[in-house]
Amino acid sequence: MQSQTTRYGFAVKIESGEEIIASLADFATENGLRAGLISGLGAVLDPELGFFIRDSRSYIRRVFEGEFEIGALTGNFSELEGRPFPHCHVVIGGSDFTASTGHLFRGVVSVTCEVQITTDPGVLRRESRPDLGFNPLALG
Repeated sequence: MQSQTTRYGFAVKIESGEEIIASLADFATENGLRAGLISGLGAVLDPELGFFIRDSRSYIRRVFEGEFEIGALTGNFSELEGRPFPHCHVVIGGSDFTASTGHLFRGVVSVTCEVQITTDPGVLRRESRPDLGFNPLALG
């Protein structure tokens, strides 16, 4: 991973072979990020996406086998149980130009992943809510 400071945060290049969510979490830990926006694009291999089912309080998870373009990677940084938490969604497309989208659980960069991070000096915290099946922001 390579990074450069910008006026409002960071530009980050996640390299081929690196996992996106783990790389973002490591970057946030190294730079003390506990609040911010994530925006990116690139290419990913075998991404695992999720769709949250409210009634069952669980995700349908699917691994998309193969290489895909990342048309949009969007998310935020917060803190969960004292650690940085990157929460990301992604739109991916294959050679048939069909798009799929969902919560990004895992994805290994195949070519590159270029990410802009807009930081905030504050802290956004999430609360662990097993009864809901996800960890919502705790605001206010």
